[in-house]
Amino acid sequence: MPTAVSPRVAFASLLAQMRQATPEVFAPDGAFLNLTEGRWQEPGTPRPFHSAIDGSLLGHSPALTQAAAERAVVAAKAEAAAWGAVDRDERRARVQTALDDLRQHMDLIGLLLMWEIGKTHAAGLTDIDRAVDGVQWYVDNLDGMIGDRAPLGLVSNIASWNYPMSVLLHAVMVQVLCGNATISKTPSDGGLYTLTAAHAIARNCGLPVSLVSGSGSQLSEALVLNDAVDCLAFVGGKSNGREIAARLTSRTKR
Repeated sequence: MPTAVSPRVAFASLLAQMRQATPEVFAPDGAFLNLTEGRWQEPGTPRPFHSAIDGSLLGHSPALTQAAAERAVVAAKAEAAAWGAVDRDERRARVQTALDDLRQHMDLIGLLLMWEIGKTHAAGLTDIDRAVDGVQWYVDNLDGMIGDRAPLGLVSNIASWNYPMSVLLHAVMVQVLCGNATISKTPSDGGLYTLTAAHAIARNCGLPVSLVSGSGSQLSEALVLNDAVDCLAFVGGKSNGREIAARLTSRTKR
């Protein structure tokens, strides 16, 4: 028996809303793009992306090669110095604008998370709500937390699939608030649509964020070991964490 889906939560309807809200993330043929060098480009090699609800094909992630990811990292690093020199109040104002814009699309993001990850609607809304409220707390309390500390530079973000908003997006927004440029990888098992939409909103508010897609094994050399990366923020399983830590230790020894 076919699955009964309310028209309000039908994926085709949600995708149409996303196209209206963030048209720049789509190529002319409807494929997703990566956010590199300050703009949406690089369709990469399309990889099928299926729903956690019913296994249906939702679309294709734009997987990059290692060489393309290396270029994206270098370009993201080039934004770090100028952004770090932006007045703290201006950074705070831009992040606040991004949060206000995200609030207008919270229901859409929550419903997309249902299809991507298999969350309930309530859990999807909780994920984006925690991200927005958490970053808002940092906006309101920034001065007392960072004092006169200088920005790190470029922060590379790799996180697990199950909390793309309250873990990965939250980290990215706080990092740019503190004066850093960021580059993030969409998790292979969920978060492509929601992270793409959120990064488009952030970029439209003048925040130096970049977003790339691809397998961890393919992109780790660029996102972990590239000399342009000043800091790595990793959230994931123990085995992957141990492997990344070992590679970073080996790099330090060299």
